[in-house]
Amino acid sequence: MVGGNTRGNVQFGTPDRGKRIASRAASGRVCEREGCSTILSTYNTSGTCWTHTGATYRPRLSHAQAAP
Repeated sequence: MVGGNTRGNVQFGTPDRGKRIASRAASGRVCEREGCSTILSTYNTSGTCWTHTGATYRPRLSHAQAAP
């Protein structure tokens, strides 16, 4: 039956993963750097804010050689 009722497949309640509270860091955390009062996002798993987190190396996306 095309366009049939699919309500039987709908799941109600909190999702199994993603925004589930157990998969995120605690709310109200403050940056660990002395003197910094930045409140960290629950999605930020680091102990420091963006300003106090060191740079990370990311490989280039293209394998083409750079122009001399």
